[in-house]
Amino acid sequence: MRYYVTSSDRTWWTIAPEVPGVASEDVPSRDEAITRCRALVAEEVDAYRRLGHPLDVEPSEEIVEWSMPWWLIPDSLVPTPPALLAAAVRRMDEIASEVERFLDGIQPDDWDRAPNEGWTIRRTLDHVAGGFEIGIRRLQPWPLDPDRAHAAAFDELVARIKVAPLEAVAHCGLNTEAGRVRWTPRKVARVVRALQVAARANAESGGPPPQSVVRHDDAPGDNDPPTEAELRAVIEADAELRRIGAQDRRARGIAVWYRYYRDRLTRWPVEPRERWHAMRAAYRRRLLELGETDLATVRIAPSGQCSTVRMELGLGLSHVREHLAQMRSLTTATTQGTRHSP
Repeated sequence: MRYYVTSSDRTWWTIAPEVPGVASEDVPSRDEAITRCRALVAEEVDAYRRLGHPLDVEPSEEIVEWSMPWWLIPDSLVPTPPALLAAAVRRMDEIASEVERFLDGIQPDDWDRAPNEGWTIRRTLDHVAGGFEIGIRRLQPWPLDPDRAHAAAFDELVARIKVAPLEAVAHCGLNTEAGRVRWTPRKVARVVRALQVAARANAESGGPPPQSVVRHDDAPGDNDPPTEAELRAVIEADAELRRIGAQDRRARGIAVWYRYYRDRLTRWPVEPRERWHAMRAAYRRRLLELGETDLATVRIAPSGQCSTVRMELGLGLSHVREHLAQMRSLTTATTQGTRHSP
């Protein structure tokens, strides 16, 4: 059993790809990340045995210090057999049932309370539901030619902007954002144009790959339709990025964000528990649609980032488990705080 240890933003992750969807996320110390991942492996191995699909894992272990991107971990690129996927989906259903039992037991006031101004249960459940959308997006194939892939992502974005209703839709924000972010077609066009400016500046300065460094605040006029001039500016800016990308693939990193902003105009139920149900059902359905070729495919974004089914199973397994524990701790902390208040 290999445990891959990596760090990011002063926190530690440990990933055990041989066991579907097992990782300890955003842990303060290296040793704690490894210890937590070992415990998760033991629990999941027992769970798969109970589900009738015992895992073939070595009892010995190897700790691998991983400094390369997490999506290049070799064991994560291994195909997922259909029987293993079916067992993983059954395990996801078990974990989802735990979430449902927890939500059934909380009080209406619990949804928006959190100690130390952190995430509430409402925000955390939205984040977990948003993870399913990430999984669906990452399982979408890319054309193998990077220029065609970049162009396809951009064309999908523009097509969505043109046909999406003007009525605003709210989505769970990035991890650094407080809650849901409001989106309209014109706002998506405006934000993408700002991101294109940042992407070009990064590429021309020799900086890191483009990131979503632009703000998602509302602006006057966001409820209006995007103008022809605004769409033309976005199209011309992308043509320039494709030209730069032919020499410097960092400019192609924006293609992943084109898909992200395309999906800001997807409509999901508004109520958080209904949204959790709908997004989980869509993710589960997408997994069960995959054939053997899909289960063996390594999807490569224009920037070079890889995605496999084995990688994305974590969004329905360890990601849900970690945040269920977080939500449980919020109710415990709230109860303790109430008990000791004057």
